[in-house]
Amino acid sequence: MEQTIDIQRLRESRDAIRCCFQITDTDVDCFLRLIQIGGKATSEELAKNMNLSKTTVESSLKKLIEVGLVERHKVEDRKVGRPKYNYVLKEDILSVVRSGLSNCSKKFQAVI
Repeated sequence: MEQTIDIQRLRESRDAIRCCFQITDTDVDCFLRLIQIGGKATSEELAKNMNLSKTTVESSLKKLIEVGLVERHKVEDRKVGRPKYNYVLKEDILSVVRSGLSNCSKKFQAVI
C-alpha cells in the first residue's frame, strides 16, 4: 500500500464508519484488520488472523465490497478446485472513507 494510514485514527472513528457505511461491528473489524495486515489477504488468512470463521469473514468481505471499501481479485495460479481470491482495499482508500463520511455528515446536517 502506498498510502500511510493512521489505523488508530480509523479505530477511533469506527462508530462513524459503521453508521455511515451501514456495516456491522464485525465488518468494521475486518476492514481495520485488512488495513493492519497490509491491505491484501485471502478470506482464510483474514479469518485465521481474526480468529473468526471463514464464513463470517466472507460475509463481512462481501458487505465491504458492496459499500465500496474492498475489491476481490481472483488468484490466477490455481489450476484445480475452487477459485481463490485476494481481498484488497480500494485504491486511495482514505479518500473513499472521507467521501463516505462526508456524504453521511451532510445527510445528518440536512435533518437538523
